[in-house]
Amino acid sequence: MAALTWSELRIRVARLGASLDVVVRSDPEVCGLSGDDFRISLHHGGQGDCTVADLSLIDCPNELVLMEFERWMRGAGYVLEV
Repeated sequence: MAALTWSELRIRVARLGASLDVVVRSDPEVCGLSGDDFRISLHHGGQGDCTVADLSLIDCPNELVLMEFERWMRGAGYVLEV
C-alpha cells in the first residue's frame, strides 16, 4: 500500500463503514468505526488501533492498522467493497 494521506485514510474508513453498514465517526483528529466484534480507530498523529474478534493491534502506524483490519475482516467472512 502506498503512503496514504490523512484525507485518503479517512475516505477509506468511510468506505469501509458503508461496506459494513456501520456509522463512521470522524473529526479532524480521529476517525473510526465499530461493530459487534470489530473496531478501528485512526489518529491524525499517525498511530491507530483495531480489533477484530480476538485479534488486535494497538499504537501501530495507521496504514498498517488499516491493512490488517481489512485482512482480518475478510478472514472473518466480511465482504469489503473499498
